[in-house]
Amino acid sequence: MRQPGWMAGAALLAGLAMLSPAALAVGDEAATGEAACGAIARAVHEIGAAPQFHSRMVAQTPGRRRPVEEERFVIGDVVYANSPGAGRWVKLPLTKSDRNALEAGFLAHPLQNCREEGRQNLDGTAVRLFGYQQTLPKEAGESIALGRIWIAEADGRPRRYEGRHGEVSVLMQFDYENIAPPFRQ
Repeated sequence: MRQPGWMAGAALLAGLAMLSPAALAVGDEAATGEAACGAIARAVHEIGAAPQFHSRMVAQTPGRRRPVEEERFVIGDVVYANSPGAGRWVKLPLTKSDRNALEAGFLAHPLQNCREEGRQNLDGTAVRLFGYQQTLPKEAGESIALGRIWIAEADGRPRRYEGRHGEVSVLMQFDYENIAPPFRQ
């Protein structure tokens, strides 16, 4: 299944993979280095492992009048995706390899300079905020992408992601409860 915009967001989101509440519990001290990178990496895995989730991505580039917006409702082995250019929703099959692709960018571009930035309350959910960098390939060499991710303490799943790669900024929001198709089946 081709999802260029979503996967581009996932590439910036690549620093998220499988975060269990136990992995977050690093005592009262903030996680840094490998511990923080591991926590972020595990959170990304949790996105693809979730039986259902809803994601909304907004990417902004200077010079564009409107941001690129995409939404996905994943329910089991089906994804409902909006098509911003066509202005409609499509229902597509979602394979195990599609789910694994969510963390493929992460595995290709390891996280660096990971750090926990504190605990917060995000829309009524207790989260831990992590920041990191990734070195990503670019036509003329390499470039640095910066990311921040809010991970729920209760289930280790990401709730929000903000990233910047060059002039492109990306915001992704995730929820996992009460997910339903955006239209009648």
